[in-house]
Amino acid sequence: MTRPVAVGIALLAAAVGCGSGDDAGADLSAAPTGVCWQDYQGIALPQSDQGPTTVAQGAATGFEHSPRGAGLAALTHTIRLSVAPDNQWATVVNQELVPGPARDEWAINRVQLSITGPAAPEYAPRLLGYKITEYRDEQSRVDVYTEYSDRSRAVNHTTVSWYGGDWRLQLPDPQSTDRPVDAIDELPIDIVTLEAPK
Repeated sequence: MTRPVAVGIALLAAAVGCGSGDDAGADLSAAPTGVCWQDYQGIALPQSDQGPTTVAQGAATGFEHSPRGAGLAALTHTIRLSVAPDNQWATVVNQELVPGPARDEWAINRVQLSITGPAAPEYAPRLLGYKITEYRDEQSRVDVYTEYSDRSRAVNHTTVSWYGGDWRLQLPDPQSTDRPVDAIDELPIDIVTLEAPK
């Protein structure tokens, strides 16, 4: 993918996703309730009854400790981290990422970039939904589905961990060779639809 936002998501914000299994009784297909949409850097992001409850200085926090909260956190953190402007990205990193070597390396790479305004419409992804591929109370793997202005679609494989009383994005090991983003032709039939307005 050559789109700047897609590249940013792939290189700076995505986490590895695979595996199976979930906590007994967790409903992985339940859709968020009370959804409304808020613009962030030219991209429509959801706010719902399951989170985020707080958005300040670019960082979104306060997600319900549930599959719905995990799904919302995965897509929210992935997008915000990828497009946060120069005066907000440090806050986003500190409040939305799990600390560790991967976060440190991301910050080092981010210093070399400059984002001062919203994403150009032709590069801004539009959220389509997510699918939880593994859910546990302490960690969840979520596939996030997006579409671009040329109608191409992609799936971003992410991991969120319950850290400090909230879902945070767990970046992949810097040495990982797994692909964080894949192009797709069709959406799976069993995703949780969370389609951003056009």
